[in-house]
Amino acid sequence: MLDNATALHLATRLGFGPAPGEVGRIRQLGLESYLEQQLNANVNQLPPALAGQLHSIPAFGKDTYALYHEYWFTAIADLRPGQRLPREEKGLLRKITNGVGAQARMARLARAIASPHRLQEALVDFWFNHFNVFEHKKFVRVWVGAYEDEAIRPHTLGRFSDLLLATARHPAMLVYLDNWQNVAPGVRAHGKNAGINENYAREVMELHTLGVDGGYTQADVTALAHILTGWSLGRGYGGGGRRQRDEDLAMRGGFGFHPALHDRAPQTLLGRKFENHGEEDGEAALLMLARHPSTARHISYKLAQYFVADEPPPKLTNHMADVFTRTGGDLREVTTAMLTSGEFRDPANYGRKLKTPLQYIVSVARISGLDPRRSAPLAEELKALGQPIYGCVTPDGYACTESAWLDPDAMMRRLSFAVKFGSGAYMRALPDQYGSMNKQIHLQPEAGGTPLDSDTLVAALGGELSIKTRQALAQVEKAERAGLVLGSPEFMRA
Repeated sequence: MLDNATALHLATRLGFGPAPGEVGRIRQLGLESYLEQQLNANVNQLPPALAGQLHSIPAFGKDTYALYHEYWFTAIADLRPGQRLPREEKGLLRKITNGVGAQARMARLARAIASPHRLQEALVDFWFNHFNVFEHKKFVRVWVGAYEDEAIRPHTLGRFSDLLLATARHPAMLVYLDNWQNVAPGVRAHGKNAGINENYAREVMELHTLGVDGGYTQADVTALAHILTGWSLGRGYGGGGRRQRDEDLAMRGGFGFHPALHDRAPQTLLGRKFENHGEEDGEAALLMLARHPSTARHISYKLAQYFVADEPPPKLTNHMADVFTRTGGDLREVTTAMLTSGEFRDPANYGRKLKTPLQYIVSVARISGLDPRRSAPLAEELKALGQPIYGCVTPDGYACTESAWLDPDAMMRRLSFAVKFGSGAYMRALPDQYGSMNKQIHLQPEAGGTPLDSDTLVAALGGELSIKTRQALAQVEKAERAGLVLGSPEFMRA
């Protein structure tokens, strides 16, 4: 049987921390069986209560076409090309579309808190940050939830090449990194003289595949941008032509390749010549990047940094890169190699990573047994802690290292949250019909509620608290102990 420390390590690194009784269940299962369960889970099969909550969220499960049509398209359907919305209607549109993002955040939090597929939720966190999009850029505000569900979740343990292509073609990424405006030189598009836009080409090499030291040059960035001209959205965004926009957007999830916008001049990328006849050349270029040795090293390092250590051992990352290359980027095999490694299981790595704000907030919700329908205030707390869901402006996503999150002010904000949560105030939050709450409700400890039981929290951690923390618990009133556990150095770490 596993010891408590190892079981807690698995629950924390693979799934945002334990729920009550989970450490004991992992101990009974054992390391191999628990990893097998998580690596081969049917992630689409959710507990009825969680599935019911998700499907009661109005925007949940809607694809790109439905989201655009229901929440954006109707506002601009009768505009003439180039015509703008009146100011008051623009404000209403912003309010409506921001509401779609709020619903997506509730769905993310609910699954992170209550899904039994712990590893899947951790991988969604990792891969969304790797292929980050910012919610508040144009159409992305209605597509961010669909982007996660369509481009990220289905591929977390699939082939990296499929994940890369799914993100590259998704309208949210096309808009966020501007490839929808990347057209052949001299071509007029979107009502203006556009031309080459290198944003996506640069980030896909620097962040998504090869890495900043992956061996590419500025000439390669420019070549890839030319190869990807015409990779855009279905026609008709911006008013007029209702039927044509409907039909185009419904095709291929909103992605559209437009030959008239494509630069057909031959290009050389990383020493390979592309004739550049059409969409297939863009796909071939991305597949070449996905299978490049630099990509294998870059992805392996980032995965190990998230799951193992801020400075992962080179022996481990080299082994993972070898598996990546040998299997053609099979992420299940790469992830398995990492999680079954001696480095992951080394007790020296237990409790050494500082939880990100998201990991910390979700771990508090999980250990307390919080009903995910009561989680809406947590999204606001994440804003205060500097990690709003879908709110990273830059394409590199949120960092997972201690240096990014450890500072005195941030720790004081976490401690304040721990005290507030430990008071029981959050357990009083009442959900509305689709699991969210009035954002104006700001619960304070003095609002009442029954304090959480510190003994239950300690038991959920398998008793893994330091002597110093236990001594501190003995010196405070019982009503204050839960906040002390949730704010302890041990609980802040994974």
